Amino acid sequence: KWWTIGLGLSMVLCVAIVAPLFDMPVYEPIIGIILACATSVLAVRALGETDLNPVSGIGKISQIVFAGVAPGNLVANLIAGAISEAGAQQAGDMMQDLKTGHLLGAAPKAQFYAQIWGSIASVPFAVAAYKLYSGAYGVPSPSLPAPTANMWLDMAELMNGGSLPPHVGQFCLIFGILAAIIPIIIVFRPKWEHYLPSCVAFAIGMYVTPNWTIPRVIGGVTQFFWAKYRPLSHD
Repeated sequence: KWWTIGLGLSMVLCVAIVAPLFDMPVYEPIIGIILACATSVLAVRALGETDLNPVSGIGKISQIVFAGVAPGNLVANLIAGAISEAGAQQAGDMMQDLKTGHLLGAAPKAQFYAQIWGSIASVPFAVAAYKLYSGAYGVPSPSLPAPTANMWLDMAELMNGGSLPPHVGQFCLIFGILAAIIPIIIVFRPKWEHYLPSCVAFAIGMYVTPNWTIPRVIGGVTQFFWAKYRPLSHD
């Protein structure tokens, strides 16, 4: 149970830092952490199925929820998304690290200690790098525009009085319902799983750009036919 102690302490530390730093009620970062725990499960599944962890998209889920928790508060909306993104990122990284450690025969506890010390050691370097670049170029600036930050701000503004292009809301609603129904069908009809698409993979295919998806499609099709017609060389 040693990892549960670390998880509990990190949650308390997160609330203790975030709430006063951004002038948020205590319950808001707590809700953000609860959402992060849920979205981390989605991140691990997405990474396991597609080899891509869509942390930015997953963080948007918390932003949608916080439109109701803290309406009109852009800062709270952004912080909630950041907490979910951080949780999803760490969950995905730990899954890959622990899987690799398992294949190599490394002890999970030893990996955990290494990650703790690595995290502590990285803090001053991360802060120093940010101060260096923001002081030299400015963040954001023409040299460092930080386009992802604009995406987060656009989402926060959308959830607090913004508007979508025509028919986008209906599209999201329909595919959201399908994404919820398909896993339920698979639970009750496991034999149908091979004939139904992975909703996570489908969503990532729409979310990321073609330079990511096209090579994966080519590789997946090649692997399929290779395994089917040349199983010995494939293994």
